[in-house]
Amino acid sequence: MKTVRIFYEKRGRLKFVSHLDMTRFMSRLLAKSKIPVWYTEGFNQHIYMNFALPLSLGFEGLYEILEIRLTDDGYDLNKCLEALKGVAPPDIDFISVDEPVTAMKDIGFATFRLDFDEIDQGLAKSLTDFFESDSVICQKAGKKGKIKEFDIIPKICSYEINGNRLILVVVAGNEDNLNPTLIMNAFFEKTGISPPFYTVSRVAIMDKQGNLFR
Repeated sequence: MKTVRIFYEKRGRLKFVSHLDMTRFMSRLLAKSKIPVWYTEGFNQHIYMNFALPLSLGFEGLYEILEIRLTDDGYDLNKCLEALKGVAPPDIDFISVDEPVTAMKDIGFATFRLDFDEIDQGLAKSLTDFFESDSVICQKAGKKGKIKEFDIIPKICSYEINGNRLILVVVAGNEDNLNPTLIMNAFFEKTGISPPFYTVSRVAIMDKQGNLFR
């Protein structure tokens, strides 16, 4: 048995598919592809799948990662990629299939791209002032519903305003994860600016050393 990772892009209408439904979608697609995938054992057998990081509803993902196991150690990974491409519907593009390089627990950061209709000088200055703040306290509900307060500024590793685009690198992974929607909600609340239309795409997942996660 061999563990492999599928790298793909999730765009368009698929950004409105929830993580749970995406799990069902990928399970059906893998079964349709006839790839020799490994099924879990027990009463509720299903295809083993491990997503690197769940993607929030409404976000496009340009560097998504799904880990599966193959029952055939010698199965050609290029053939695996072509099989996936052969059954892929619109709005999902399979990029590559490779063996793991880094453990899932070593995911450390994610890069998000926020595209606005316009970032004028006033908005750009407000964004800069916000990200240069010493502290921005936000509230978040925990798994048991308990509200906790935390400072988001230390969790934002970098920001860049480029034309009408905002690039954010934030902490990510099983131990800590910062959603850009939370960041922008805090920004609009703090500044009183009426939220303009913008879209969010996750463009990269990195390990704890800042290297592209493979």
